[in-house]
Amino acid sequence: MPIPTYPPGQRIGYLETMRLILFGGKFDQLTYAQQVNREFGGFTYTAFGPITFYTVTDPELMHDILVRQVDKFAKSSVVKDAFGAFLGNGLLTSDGDFWKRQRKLAQPAFHARRIEGYGDVMVDYTRQMLDSWTSGETLYLDREMMKLTLAIVAKTLFDADVSGEAEHVGVLMNDLLDATNERIIAALRLPDWVPTPHRARVQKSVAELDAILERIIRERRAANHDRGDLLSMLLLAQDDEGKGMSDRQLRDEMMTIFLAGHETTAMALSWTWYLLSQNLDVLVKLQDEIDTVLAGRAPTVADLAHLPYTEMVVKESMRLYPPAPGISRSPVEDVQLGGYTVPKGALFLMSIWAMQRDERLFPQPEAFQPERFAPEREKTIPRYAYMPFGGGPRICIGNSFALMEARLILATMTQRFDFRLKPDQQVEPEMLVTVRPKHGLQMQVMSRQAQPVSQDAEPALV
Repeated sequence: MPIPTYPPGQRIGYLETMRLILFGGKFDQLTYAQQVNREFGGFTYTAFGPITFYTVTDPELMHDILVRQVDKFAKSSVVKDAFGAFLGNGLLTSDGDFWKRQRKLAQPAFHARRIEGYGDVMVDYTRQMLDSWTSGETLYLDREMMKLTLAIVAKTLFDADVSGEAEHVGVLMNDLLDATNERIIAALRLPDWVPTPHRARVQKSVAELDAILERIIRERRAANHDRGDLLSMLLLAQDDEGKGMSDRQLRDEMMTIFLAGHETTAMALSWTWYLLSQNLDVLVKLQDEIDTVLAGRAPTVADLAHLPYTEMVVKESMRLYPPAPGISRSPVEDVQLGGYTVPKGALFLMSIWAMQRDERLFPQPEAFQPERFAPEREKTIPRYAYMPFGGGPRICIGNSFALMEARLILATMTQRFDFRLKPDQQVEPEMLVTVRPKHGLQMQVMSRQAQPVSQDAEPALV
């Protein structure tokens, strides 16, 4: 067995570890990944009390792990432990041949022509949300975005089956998100078999969701026809042997799509509006493009090709605030990586957050500059230096859906309102399942007709 060799790094002592556990209970991965990237480079090693892990922020090593040596790495126990209890063995948590079969079965549901058919739903639901707002009111924009994307994923995944239950399903899904977040950030956690009131509530939410999904699957199998939603495609999918997904597999994939398919886009939009509120010159350019191209009418999927700056804004927002800020992997055998020998079972934390804020890859990394993603400049970004949806064979299956949704929602919202950050609030990113604003994001919504944006606004750093 090869003797492990270690890249540059550091040891965090047991006293500091216990201080975090006893008085904080949380390890700030975002800040730490940036720190070690600056001090030690793109491949580092940390001994954190009884835990040891590698941090990767180098694009070439990202490519090595996700593409060149992909078969030597599996989802880490951290991911499986956090999500597996609720999502089962879906695409997010599964590995190996089972994952390959499920990915192949699910892929047609996310075909470009299929998801383009959901554009009208995305715009219609956004306009309904905007109709409920009053100019001058202050709201938590992150919560509004969560409600919107939840309603969209419920419609596009289940069609009308849960239209009357969407709000309740949203409450249940948020219970699961909160429970998953707790499993991710807890430095010290009671064993799963220890009963607590919180765990009893989560188990009740899982049972209710399972009952809803089982009913939908049962009704759809009996109907046996394509209703135009994602579930219909999953039900109709067959492998090379003519076999489809079992009810349990369908349940796990539906839970995965539901959980991952709304919070990521919601957070991307929330941070986009935060950045626009701090960079009014960018907002003016965005408004000019949307007003010129759409001339007041609702956007359609066909319009997206004529809204390049809108896409650049979304991409730059996801560079600074990637909805999925990191990837976790473990080698299934001893591997050679970056000139070092890494043992089987080691924990890798691949920080997309730190990599996309690295000045060696993105000049003025803290500045919000959508022009980075102008066609010619985007070509100069190193391969695998920008990957808000992951990369390699396991790139997010819903990436095209999410990017289309974010652009359509952003265009629709931009037509109607400006968003002003409420003064004197602390906006602090927190790494959970996604990057959330820790204290929420309070913003005042102002009708554009009532309060036009100043053309002389100066850009700000983030």
